[in-house]
Amino acid sequence: MTHTANATALDNLKSPQSAISRLDPPSIRSTRLSEEGEAVATDEEEETGKPIMSTGEKTITWIKGALIGAGSFGKVYLGMDAATGLLMAVKQVELPTGSAPNEERKKSMLSALEREIELLRDLHHENIVQYHSSCIDDDHLNIFLEYVPGGSVTSLLRNYGAFEEPLVRNMVRQILLGLSYLHERDIIHRDIKGANVLVDNKGIIKISDFSLSKKLEDSLLPGHRAHRASLQGSVFWMAPEVVQQKAYTFKADIWSVGCLVVEMLTGEHPWPHLSQMEAVSQVGSAKAKPPIPPDISAEAVNFLELTFELDHELRPSAADLLKHPWIANTPH
Repeated sequence: MTHTANATALDNLKSPQSAISRLDPPSIRSTRLSEEGEAVATDEEEETGKPIMSTGEKTITWIKGALIGAGSFGKVYLGMDAATGLLMAVKQVELPTGSAPNEERKKSMLSALEREIELLRDLHHENIVQYHSSCIDDDHLNIFLEYVPGGSVTSLLRNYGAFEEPLVRNMVRQILLGLSYLHERDIIHRDIKGANVLVDNKGIIKISDFSLSKKLEDSLLPGHRAHRASLQGSVFWMAPEVVQQKAYTFKADIWSVGCLVVEMLTGEHPWPHLSQMEAVSQVGSAKAKPPIPPDISAEAVNFLELTFELDHELRPSAADLLKHPWIANTPH
């Protein structure tokens, strides 16, 4: 049974406890575009909102369920499409209401999520989490995404321990397929790591979290695409050129793939004995490479050596690595 949210129910939903409690009546949110292009809520208590995209967005009436994740950007809830029963991951971030330091942080998070929407809405690939729609209602920006029930690689490592090499090969092949698709469209992910790689209940990989992703920009060199220097991403998976804040290309994602392989084979990030600042110093020296795990095949060692090439110009592309024997010979 569903209930139309009234003012009291909406107030209650501001606490995570009420959102995840099965005893509380679920909330139903929907927006529709008015003739002027603004979103109008269809709850019994009329509320006005604003869609992120003024055209082409699917209107979703949804039921808010359990809290399934949280991060610096906000919270992720399990949501159900009230019309179709489709389960979705709904990423929510509070909208800024002033200029206090915390409100400025909210503005930064909102900008990052708006960039994520701009990228995701045009991406359609089996190994990339699918974007459904987005809207603003109440005090939140809501992004409706494909729900991936298996969770992240990080959570699987926590539950099952380090992966065997055949499983790693299978997962890495899918990650490279997704990255190759992105890179062909001049998109660099900038935050490839276990926490941002999801696995569905059939073992299909889904690259997620595009809040740091960007379109590569034209550099001064003809035919060469690069991103202006900035320190973006997660330190332990970061390429030397990113740490050094030099202009970098999609090859930064390839270094991160190598770090992710180490993470999957060992159950730990590549620099487990270093603090974040120590890792920045180590990687930023442009001489240090993550230790390669022992007891893996010669092909796996060679694959990692290629991803950890210090000169990003010489580092292979995702398309190149898909042809590597360690990946190309993977049963699928």
